[in-house]
Amino acid sequence: MNSFNYKITMLWILALMQMAYGIPCGYTLDQNNLPIETDKEPWINENMSACQFYDKSPVCCTQSQDEGIGNDFVSLDATFGSDGDGCDICAANMKRFWCAYSCDPRQGEFLKITGRANVTDPRNPNRTIDVQTVTLRIHPSVACDVFSSCQRTNFASQVSAMQTPGGFFTFQAEQGVSTSLQLIAIEFSEQDSLLMPNIDNCNQTFEIADDGKFYDPYQFEIKKPCGCNTCEDSCDSQKVLYQEPGVFYGFDWQYVLFAWGWAILFAIGFTLYRQCKRKNAVILQEEGDSIYI
Repeated sequence: MNSFNYKITMLWILALMQMAYGIPCGYTLDQNNLPIETDKEPWINENMSACQFYDKSPVCCTQSQDEGIGNDFVSLDATFGSDGDGCDICAANMKRFWCAYSCDPRQGEFLKITGRANVTDPRNPNRTIDVQTVTLRIHPSVACDVFSSCQRTNFASQVSAMQTPGGFFTFQAEQGVSTSLQLIAIEFSEQDSLLMPNIDNCNQTFEIADDGKFYDPYQFEIKKPCGCNTCEDSCDSQKVLYQEPGVFYGFDWQYVLFAWGWAILFAIGFTLYRQCKRKNAVILQEEGDSIYI
């Protein structure tokens, strides 16, 4: 393809992109990796490493943003994945969510920059940081489905603020201020909101890849299936998870027999000891009586 035809092709591609994704992106990062507002249209990024499912498609994230998201995946695996005794499906859904937040070509629809503010650093109460304030609209079905896959993980179940879908996302948005330098206000709406069709669920099975590992459709590794203790959707509705306690509920025969065995031995030993003492007393009394005869 000569240079003229190449330019014509690229112009057509850009024109089609503008028709399909006419709304500018919401934010980007400057040369110091600080979030700033942008009016740039989505563009093709062919070097996606973390959010590979956006590879060769219009995105709103730079290569630097994509790499930064990949670094955050380590924390997500340790917090929500099997690396932290959690659920890999939950971790995969959270990775996809943050990829959509930063890279989705519809970003300008569901994310609005509202200004800047000085806030207290959640990791250091003695430090104040300047952040970009953002409003993020999430579709209710996305919030409920992602929360369902994460609700029973150790981290989510131990934090009272994350016991609802709204609390789950709000808590993470607040805790991410230190690293993202964005203060995200969460809203739920069925219009102009972040969408994630075909969210992974805990009953899904995945085919083994050429490298011997398992990946979901968005190229996130699933190291092992999620159990009932980490994801409610994987629980067997026919399995009895609770049984009314009976008379001997909590009864441990091993300890009881051990205790009774020692008690019986002690009783036998004490009885023999008393019999020996009594027999000796009788013998001494008989010997004393014989002296005076």
